[in-house]
Amino acid sequence: MVTETDPRYRLPDGFLLGGGTASYQTEGAWDKDGKTPSVFDHSYHLVNATLHGDTAADSYHRYKEDIALAHELNLDVYRISISWPRVCPDGHCDRNTTKAGVDHYHDVINEIIKYNMTPMVTVYHFDHPQALEDEFGGWLDAKMIDVFVTYADFLFKTFGSKVKHWLTLNEINMHCLLTYGGGGFPPGLTMNTTDDMVYKCMHHEILAHSAAYRLYEDRYRAASPGSVVGIGAVTFFSRPNSTEYDDLDAAHRANMFDVGLVLSPLVHGDYPEVVRRTLLASKGAGWLPEFTDEQKRSLPGTLDFVGLNAYFGATVASPSKGKVPGRGGAAASWNKVDANVTVVGRPAGAAGGFGDVFATVSPWIIRDVTLFIQSHFPAVKIFVTENGLGHKENSTDDWDSRAVYHSAYLRELTRTINEDGADVIGYTVWSFLDDFEWGGGYERRFGVVHVDYEGGTLNRTLKRSKYFFQKLMADRAVPLVEASAASAATATLAIVLAAAATLLRAPFLV
Repeated sequence: MVTETDPRYRLPDGFLLGGGTASYQTEGAWDKDGKTPSVFDHSYHLVNATLHGDTAADSYHRYKEDIALAHELNLDVYRISISWPRVCPDGHCDRNTTKAGVDHYHDVINEIIKYNMTPMVTVYHFDHPQALEDEFGGWLDAKMIDVFVTYADFLFKTFGSKVKHWLTLNEINMHCLLTYGGGGFPPGLTMNTTDDMVYKCMHHEILAHSAAYRLYEDRYRAASPGSVVGIGAVTFFSRPNSTEYDDLDAAHRANMFDVGLVLSPLVHGDYPEVVRRTLLASKGAGWLPEFTDEQKRSLPGTLDFVGLNAYFGATVASPSKGKVPGRGGAAASWNKVDANVTVVGRPAGAAGGFGDVFATVSPWIIRDVTLFIQSHFPAVKIFVTENGLGHKENSTDDWDSRAVYHSAYLRELTRTINEDGADVIGYTVWSFLDDFEWGGGYERRFGVVHVDYEGGTLNRTLKRSKYFFQKLMADRAVPLVEASAASAATATLAIVLAAAATLLRAPFLV
């Protein structure tokens, strides 16, 4: 690699670059030191799942190794999430907390700070206590809003002197869909669900975030200057199939069902009108919950940034161009069904379902979604909280895959910042460690760090892509990484070709 001197690829001053983890996917120790079962523990054990996070990467005991490896890459930020049942066993943090769990996260945060890295804390990454499901049904009941706010308040008060970067809830659109839209997440895994539950879940999570944000503003902001509080949203952003009006309109509609569904209430006070109109026409009245007048007044302005999780995108067309794919059909189509669009282009190598789409590359998505947010929600800063390559290859030699991938995405991102003025404040790789990847188990590996699951040692080894990240952090500019010639004869070819396509900027935006 040579030092990149083109100013378009420089990281801006103050930009935070790091790695991400999540409690259930990495910690293990599912029943240690007073922790009670999360919804994942309960449901996976109930169905006798062979793949689960009972041990995962055992980061509960080995977090010092993990953080030391992050320091070896000279990362700016290390993202963790708090396991709700580890600190508040029955979910009610105003009446019952666990000292061992609280002490553990103090130790983790202190370790991050010891290496001069910035801790970024996700309050909720899907794993609430099963006790709250048993008590009132979790996110399907509005009671969850106040219980979540009390939990967030406890974290703000307990860790706020050390943490200035907070993400309240991770990718609420994906969480609610995978839980209640047939995606196999608990508690929906073991219950009869209907698609309207997806919108009810999102509605409650949006209100929970907004209330937690207002609480932080009132009680903690003044004592923590420079702190930021955001919410997480996943995007499978859509490009139009042509410049015809119907296709442009279809892409716009799909994208409002994507990040627009999360951001619009927090910026404008209500769901996008096109979302409400489309659901009314296809589903009838009452499908999308209504905000009260008071909520419409209090919602706007309740985020400092959106934590954007971006992997791959899709090309869509008006439904008049062909059959609308069903949910679980064509890749990246889950939010396209209710949006009434046809997916006509999939990521390279994606034959259907999610499959190996996480092993493909769509760098254009970073530019397109960033400019979409800048256009429709101009006050919202962006922190790319997840972006990474997940492929089924148990190897530490990831140069022709992961290094190529992150070079392509980060070069597109820095171009968008430096050429288009996009307000992007950070980027965390997903994931720092090979972890438990839900339906992908331990076979789909996203990590910059290899974890020995097959041998059972769980030993950590930095993969070859470490040289890319070390160069990136040393130069504060994104080096161009091109795959070796030998890789052209392998499955990596799809990645190489897709990465090269980033040089062709999006011909149209919506």
